[in-house]
Amino acid sequence: MGSAENHSELNIQNTALASRTEILDALERIKSDESFAGSTRLVDLLDYIVTKHLADPERKILAKIIAEDLYDRAIDQDTDSHNIVRVDAGRLRRRLAEYYVGPGQSDPVLIHVDPGAYVPRFEVRSPETPPLDAAPKAADADLRRSKGSIIIVGAVLVALGCGFLLGTITSLLGRPDAPEAAITPTSGDPKLEAERRARMSKSPSSLQAVTLSDQARNLIFPMFEREQLKLSLAMFRQAIRKDDTYFGGYAGAAQCLAAMALLLPDGPDRNSLLAESRKMVDRAIEQSPTNSWTQSALSWTLLIEGRDAEAREHAELALDLAPKDGNVLDFYAVVMLLTGEFDAARKAADPDRKRTSALGRHADQSFYGAASFHLGHYQDAIDTLIAASLSGSPISAPNYAYLSASYQGLVEADKARKYALELMENWPEFNPSVVFDQIYSNPIFAKAVTDKLLEAGWQGRER
Repeated sequence: MGSAENHSELNIQNTALASRTEILDALERIKSDESFAGSTRLVDLLDYIVTKHLADPERKILAKIIAEDLYDRAIDQDTDSHNIVRVDAGRLRRRLAEYYVGPGQSDPVLIHVDPGAYVPRFEVRSPETPPLDAAPKAADADLRRSKGSIIIVGAVLVALGCGFLLGTITSLLGRPDAPEAAITPTSGDPKLEAERRARMSKSPSSLQAVTLSDQARNLIFPMFEREQLKLSLAMFRQAIRKDDTYFGGYAGAAQCLAAMALLLPDGPDRNSLLAESRKMVDRAIEQSPTNSWTQSALSWTLLIEGRDAEAREHAELALDLAPKDGNVLDFYAVVMLLTGEFDAARKAADPDRKRTSALGRHADQSFYGAASFHLGHYQDAIDTLIAASLSGSPISAPNYAYLSASYQGLVEADKARKYALELMENWPEFNPSVVFDQIYSNPIFAKAVTDKLLEAGWQGRER
């Protein structure tokens, strides 16, 4: 209660310092700036909270009201609706911070949306106030993670184990003040909710299988984190043990197994994983052939089997069945990316595309950045990959490879070399030539990245 009152008092004071006309002018500058082009949801959210506050500074702006007014979400879908608004508010805060150290660094009036509320705060920049320069330094600091830190974090995650992770996720979902990056929202799909009720009436174990599968589904990405894939797979296997009639456990296990196979060279280990993935996806098809998750898993397995055209066909079908499902969109994007359909991948991975699941996971930004690189939109690739890092996305070797290659594409040699050197220093065992040749269906796509990396100073070596 005290926090909300403080926000209200602060904003009344700030509004007195900045006139209504000055605030609206500041809002229009942001809305018309190129850095917000294509970010319709974020612009609408900012416009909504500013105009609502100016109309009635004493009125508290609630997440559920924003969800109803802006996203057409029913008020009774509280948890999912709140999560969507929180995630977008977090993205808006980060975008505003980037704007004010870039094109908006000389704006006379700044608009902030502080964490913990949806009340705008207006800051009048005095002539003595220097332009903010913290965000670029923060971006650089966040991107310069040491190999030791990454190893420690990975070890801690594995050590904590599945049970603690599930408890943490569950507790965060129930907390109204949970930070955006920690939220793993439910799908909000009425059909899924009805299925949960039906399974609860069948047995608690059956409902546990659904819950486990939903949580494990959001751990599949980033795929290059093999230990995380193993954790996700273990959760799906447990879901199958809880209820072997639930398709989700099989669909998710198939996706994990195929992802693990993708990163291996041809041989017995890869063949074994792929064979098990096929068995799992066949079971999912037996249980629920028309489900979007089943079709998405089938698409992914087909891709790793080398059946690109069929993989794209089933990815399209999965997307037709659930066009706003973030998990389906992520797998659709990666299937299209790896088969060279870069426009389709970029469209599906657009961070501003409306999603009803997988919010805050940031896999979409990595795919959007990679697709943007291949389409020659190098600045878009850089902006998106850096934004992913600042948003809490795990820092990965492929992201660094694409950052270096994108800077090289812009002929910014110093920055390209910086990321190439950090790639070699932090991931000495990562060989882009080998990895990208392995995952892309056409070697030309892999060569497009590795050629730029070599120009930037990355030193390839035989494996």
